[in-house]
Amino acid sequence: MANTIIPGDHLVVKKRAFGEINRGDIIVFRYPKDTSVKYVFRVVGLPRETIEIRGRSIYINGKELNEQRVTVKPDYYFDEGVLRELSTEGSGPYRVFYFSRAEGDESGMPSDLEKGDFGTNGPFQIPDNEYFVMGDNRDNSEDSRFWGTVPRALVFGKPTMIYWSAHRDREGNESIRWNRVFSKIRNY
Repeated sequence: MANTIIPGDHLVVKKRAFGEINRGDIIVFRYPKDTSVKYVFRVVGLPRETIEIRGRSIYINGKELNEQRVTVKPDYYFDEGVLRELSTEGSGPYRVFYFSRAEGDESGMPSDLEKGDFGTNGPFQIPDNEYFVMGDNRDNSEDSRFWGTVPRALVFGKPTMIYWSAHRDREGNESIRWNRVFSKIRNY
């Protein structure tokens, strides 16, 4: 989910009465293939919609989803887990991140992410009461493209705030990211 949420962030999660789930919301849910594990991803597709992913673009019911796409350096995580931003395109309500590509490579996805089964090889119909979720760090996210949708019953809550954030360097020294402590998680 970098740069929205980065390794070392500790989250406050609003459980139970967190309200309706909308496109763009960040949710915490139990992983459908192992419900003892909790994941955090962004909702991009809603129940009964048709989703298709073509390179860096997502299409919902045939219409391109408006997202702010940020190109980042592929050598991420050297700056305390923060992706190094190079350029931005689009004007969507939230930011998603893609690695920079060699000139002439328009795919926007490394070959291993092009092999997802859901929505990447053609339109995919999202079942009733289920959501299609993706990580904000799109080139480094094994998400609904690979294991399918998230049933509403597995949604645990919505993160609202980072209450603590720290980074451990390669030597094992920990530093607190004071600029992230008590910051709100924004869905936009």
